[in-house]
Amino acid sequence: MAHPPPLRPAASLILISRNPQLRVLWVHRAEANPFLGGFHSFPGGRMSREDGPTEGEEAMELAMLRCAVRETFEETGIFVGVTGALPTVEGQRVLREQVLNGNAEFWPSIERLGLSLDRSVFRMSGRWVTPPFSRARFDTMFFLAELSEPVEPDVWQGELQAGAWIEPDQALSLWDQDLVILAMPTLHAIRVIAGGTADLAERLSAVPEAKSVPSRYVIIHPGIVMVPLRTETLPPATHTNAAVVGDREVVIVDPGTADAADLAPLHEVVDAAIAGGGRVKAILLTHRHRDHLLGADQVRERYGAPVWGDASISDRVKLDRELHEGDSIDLPGPHARRLVAHASPGHARSHFVFFEERSRTLLAGDLVSTLGTVVINPPDGNMGDYLRSLERIQALGATALLPGHGPPSRGVDHLFATLLEHRRARESRILRSLEGGPMAFEALRAEVYKDTPGAAPEWSARTLEAHLEKLEAEGKIRREGGKVVGPSS
Repeated sequence: MAHPPPLRPAASLILISRNPQLRVLWVHRAEANPFLGGFHSFPGGRMSREDGPTEGEEAMELAMLRCAVRETFEETGIFVGVTGALPTVEGQRVLREQVLNGNAEFWPSIERLGLSLDRSVFRMSGRWVTPPFSRARFDTMFFLAELSEPVEPDVWQGELQAGAWIEPDQALSLWDQDLVILAMPTLHAIRVIAGGTADLAERLSAVPEAKSVPSRYVIIHPGIVMVPLRTETLPPATHTNAAVVGDREVVIVDPGTADAADLAPLHEVVDAAIAGGGRVKAILLTHRHRDHLLGADQVRERYGAPVWGDASISDRVKLDRELHEGDSIDLPGPHARRLVAHASPGHARSHFVFFEERSRTLLAGDLVSTLGTVVINPPDGNMGDYLRSLERIQALGATALLPGHGPPSRGVDHLFATLLEHRRARESRILRSLEGGPMAFEALRAEVYKDTPGAAPEWSARTLEAHLEKLEAEGKIRREGGKVVGPSS
């Protein structure tokens, strides 16, 4: 079983202002950002060498604080907690350009300008650890600071696409209407800030997740929660994402483990959702692979709910209803939801995704992984079907995506476009490799995957076979005498 990626030290600033009313600064992450693309969060980022030594708790906290201040300047152009005669607006812009271009370091530049850090401005307000299902994991310390005169953020396009001061209640209203998605620490902090500023740092730090306890679920929208479950899946994944949709009447998607301890966070989310008198209406399965259905019987027994899936699953799990294209399920509750099933073969011969129409959230199963490309393994997998499924499901216009493995994303169009381009580029590489004449399969595999030397030979061979089957069906290659022959031979 694969091990989760190591934690990287990072820091973030929670900036508030009460002039003219209580507001908080949030930033909108670019949709192409591989980590929480399209989410709203607070400014911050990874620690740099220049932020200082990290040996010992006190030194680490200071380095984290310096990281938060530096990252906030880089991302928004705002100086926080820096005392002394600040450069002119133009001087600040030049410094920012130099730092971002790698031509200067922030803290040495600050010192040359006669500026210094005033630690009294900040309060440590929690330390959040990225759950182990993500390919990029951070140990992030959050600091609270208040600006008497809020400076408008100047976000330059890149990792971020916007930034703004916003009233906490307005931010929560946008989230409640499915118009924004908030990173978990951001959602927690804005909820706390909306409750008032008394003892704010202590209240921000009060939950277990703010004390370095990784969250075992991710809230995407109200009534749409992703619950990563540790499963026996393929590296680099360590978890399979189950989902709970609804906040009175609910469905559970892909309970992929039968281990009681690993199912506990899923039960916690479901029990909270139905606590007001709701029920589990169905357990939905995207496809027949064991890491997506192994807990279906245990969950059915606990909640007395029917299991729905494609007929091909029935040899592994007893089905109460077979899924078909366009099947829908309405989920009344405080945030009414409506899921529609769409056939999406390719990764498996029979595969379904589920589209929540009101929030435009796609529960993608193994159609998409945000950890890398999806394995297409013939004969159950079919590359032609897979590419057609990607194009058809992309046309649904989803604005948020829960993959079968990896973190959620709001950059859905970018993600689909990248996956399609990757597969097409791989096909082009195959055809170019064959221009010099017929090649044995293993020689072709080595040539086609030279750009990914770390790829496991077994899975690159299976994926190559899937590409060759598609190209052969299209008449672009043929196989003769144990070799692959290109179109010009």
